[in-house]
Amino acid sequence: MENSVLAGDLRFEPAESFTRLIEKESSQPVSRCYQCKKCSAGCPVAPMADLHTNEVIRLVQLGDTERLLGSNRLWLCLSCKTCQARCPNGIDTSAVIDVLKGMVLKSGKAPAETRIPEFYKSFMDSVQRTGRLYELGMIGLYKLRTKTYMEDMGLGVEMLKRGKLKFLPERVKNLGQVREIFRKGREKK
Repeated sequence: MENSVLAGDLRFEPAESFTRLIEKESSQPVSRCYQCKKCSAGCPVAPMADLHTNEVIRLVQLGDTERLLGSNRLWLCLSCKTCQARCPNGIDTSAVIDVLKGMVLKSGKAPAETRIPEFYKSFMDSVQRTGRLYELGMIGLYKLRTKTYMEDMGLGVEMLKRGKLKFLPERVKNLGQVREIFRKGREKK
């Protein structure tokens, strides 16, 4: 296995094995992509991203984990599904990106120049705790993780005054089911 690549604690052979792994984890037929670029043409974040949507898929096909897992593209994706709607093969690149984000988070090598991974983790932690998004709690977690305690204080106060943020979280009726979903997701990884 001298040609193997390490991403977090996942080891696989370059290109073909990596493509199969991503196809399995994302349930997307990545190998069907023939680079028509329709996904990239419709992507609303393409101008800000270091990789176009089609390039993400191509790098998966090539097994270029270094460029993929270090890309800001993973953190800018809005999961709007425009790529899937435009793709003649129905590939949902946002599902592929979600798998790649998980690999980055698992490896602990999130890009230092962005705070998006911390936002992502704070969002998911909030949903896991209450079954739905509790904005004030999520913002608190995010501020603790990024050490930006006072950065948006004025905006936060305004939102509280206008009743846009609730002090107490609302819980879903079947919180146990939500937590079970998270547990199964962790087991799958």
